[in-house]
Amino acid sequence: MQSYTKSRPRQSKSILMQKKLQKDSILNEYDLDGDDTITDEELRQAKEIKETETKLRKNLAQLRMARYTLIGMGVFTVAMFIIPIQRVEALADISNLFYISGAGIVGTYMGTSAYMAKNGVK
Repeated sequence: MQSYTKSRPRQSKSILMQKKLQKDSILNEYDLDGDDTITDEELRQAKEIKETETKLRKNLAQLRMARYTLIGMGVFTVAMFIIPIQRVEALADISNLFYISGAGIVGTYMGTSAYMAKNGVK
């Protein structure tokens, strides 16, 4: 004799996983509300914070590079007026390369900043 049982349809439940921490764990920085439990939401927020920090550090490094290049070009230009003419003639070929590379660095920074601002990329 066969027995038939009614099978219930499976219910999918969305369960938030919670992770308990050991004392002085390296993961304590991800516990944003300080309850010694890391939820998936806290992990997501911590990931977003890390990504934002990384982007900000990258943008700051690019900004510094462009600023120092402009400062270097200005100092070099002023120095060319102070240096005797024989040395200026000797540095003429190198100075052209210096100005072209400096302008490339600054132009690339300004172009990518404008492109990212236009397209909403931050």
